[in-house]
Amino acid sequence: MARRKAADGTFRKHKGRITATVRIQGFRSSSRTFDDLKSAQQWASAHATELRKQRDGGALRHDVPRMTLAQLIKEFLEDPNTQGKRYLADLSLLLAWWTGHYGSTKIMDTSVMMLREARNTLRHGRQPGTVNRYLSAMRACWNWGRTSGLVPQEKVWPEKLMLTEPRGRSRYLSDAELAQLLMCAAAHSPTMHAAVMVSVGSGVRMGELRRLRWSDVDLDGQRLRVLITKNNEARSVYLPPAVVEALRALKRLPVLGQVVVADEKGQPVSKEWIEYRWHLIRQAAGLHDFRWHDLRHSCASFLAQNGATLLEIGNVLGHKSPSVTMRYSHLVQGAPVTGHAALDGKLRGA
Repeated sequence: MARRKAADGTFRKHKGRITATVRIQGFRSSSRTFDDLKSAQQWASAHATELRKQRDGGALRHDVPRMTLAQLIKEFLEDPNTQGKRYLADLSLLLAWWTGHYGSTKIMDTSVMMLREARNTLRHGRQPGTVNRYLSAMRACWNWGRTSGLVPQEKVWPEKLMLTEPRGRSRYLSDAELAQLLMCAAAHSPTMHAAVMVSVGSGVRMGELRRLRWSDVDLDGQRLRVLITKNNEARSVYLPPAVVEALRALKRLPVLGQVVVADEKGQPVSKEWIEYRWHLIRQAAGLHDFRWHDLRHSCASFLAQNGATLLEIGNVLGHKSPSVTMRYSHLVQGAPVTGHAALDGKLRGA
């Protein structure tokens, strides 16, 4: 047959394959090619039913049937609410992978199998936590599309797509490693030396460090104010004297920007800017299997080993949930707590 028309679409045979075309008033025509007529009819019937439901409900935009994931991602990133997110740069990088690999896939053709295929592709050379970040970014985009009339309400993001992550990593610096690292950081530049000192001395995250402004730092009072945090709760952090000295040295540089960690022109730096210099310093210090975030773990480790309680550590690091701080519990187990001296006195009959 050359062409056959049915209630749900037009079917055309060419070189042994069947192309089904669905035309519903209010939507642009949609076409797909199949190996047999039955599969083509089933798709056309389901697609036509879905389009009529959307048209009658008035919930979707007219161009949704032809919209691709790349277009969805573009509109999501251009949305004012997305633009206001502090992690926009990281979000854009994660979604760029989806655009490059699945950007031409239509929203209406996005399936659980396709997303599982994407997850398996992401697993090559990436840790489960990293894979989950890519999946989370696309899930945020997808759910935004559902609330914006670009993704049908029925197309819910699948459950149990995320990978199981291993227990939280806790890599700490030894005293010798810390000394070597600080020496290499100082040899590299005052900026990176101060960045490492602040990270170990206060436990701030890299994002918090990059956003830190001089107006947030009280050198005389030995504290800094973290205004924008991962948990959206501002906190004040004590600065040890050695960290204050490193910051004072940084502040004496000829070019001084508004942010603490700035480039040669005094401008804010990117994550990649820090990571590149961190890689050079880490190599010079002979540190293996050690990430920037492990500086934060090292802060917690040094505090725990010198008498800080889990509650105190959680307050310094800005943990919203005590369960997050529990990863450091083995460091304080068996240590005396407030009241042990008084208890000893009672046991002695004092």
